[in-house]
Amino acid sequence: MKLQPRLVNDLATLTESLDNSAVDLARSAGQLAADIDMAVSAVVSITLTVIVDGERFDVSIATHRPHQGVVASSLEFTLVGTPDSHTARQLLILSGTAGALVDFAADVGLALGLSESSAVLDRHLFHSNGTDFGPAELRSLADVSEVNQAIGVLVASGRTVAEARAELRRLAERSNRSTVEEAGRTLRDARGWFPPDRP
Repeated sequence: MKLQPRLVNDLATLTESLDNSAVDLARSAGQLAADIDMAVSAVVSITLTVIVDGERFDVSIATHRPHQGVVASSLEFTLVGTPDSHTARQLLILSGTAGALVDFAADVGLALGLSESSAVLDRHLFHSNGTDFGPAELRSLADVSEVNQAIGVLVASGRTVAEARAELRRLAERSNRSTVEEAGRTLRDARGWFPPDRP
C-alpha cells in the first residue's frame, strides 16, 4: 500500500509546521500502512479520522489492487485521548477478505489496552448498491484551510466559532453542497465586503 502524492505533500506540510525534527508524519503513516498491510489480508483502505470540536478531518490510504472496492470485513477502533482533550480519534480498516480483521482486532486491543467496546467489526461493509458507511467527504489540507477561512469570515460577522461551524453546515445542507463547496462560495461572496472598513 503506497501513500498518494497529495497525502504525502499534506503530511509534509503538517510536519514542517510542527517544528520538530524527530517527527515525520509521512514516514509514520507509511509505516502504519505497511504494518497493517502485512498483518491483514487484502487491505482495501485505512482511514484515520480526527474530530476536533465537531469538525472532521480524515487521512485515508487506499490500495490499487484488483479487488479494490470489494469490502468483506471492516474494523473501527476508537482511540482514547487525554481526559481534558476535546478531540475524538478513530481508525477504520477495510479488507476484501471476510473475517480478516478478527484476530487483528484482538491483538491490537490487547497491545494498546483498549476496552472491548473500542473495536467494532463489520459495521462499515458495503451495501448491495455499492455505497458504504465510510467518510462522505475526504478533504485535502487545502480544503480544510478553505473551510477554516470561511469559518473565520463568519466569526468576523459576529458569530462564535461553534455558531460559525454550524452555520456553514446549515448553508451547505440548504444548498445541497458539500461543506468545502459552501466554504468556497462563502469566501467568494466575502471578497466584496471583507474585511469591513474601519470607522
